[in-house]
Amino acid sequence: MIEPFANDHQSMQIGDIVIENQKDKITIYGDIDLSLDASGYAQAQQLHELTGKIIAAFEEKSLYSNSEDKSKENDDQSGKYIDNPFI
Repeated sequence: MIEPFANDHQSMQIGDIVIENQKDKITIYGDIDLSLDASGYAQAQQLHELTGKIIAAFEEKSLYSNSEDKSKENDDQSGKYIDNPFI
């Protein structure tokens, strides 16, 4: 199980869902079929535990802070002014 928002290198998989951990976001992609059997139950429990940990991480951090932990390589804005070459 990952520690949400704790690092930039953890990932896990539940069914065909991949969960990638980063300090400023969690990326979830893929799909999953939860069958009504022991395997589906185990996967549902994993999803429940993961979402509980994500919610707890949000609750213990300030949601509106301008965190310095934000991944710069994933940021679309460089933070500096660039002259428009078309004017």
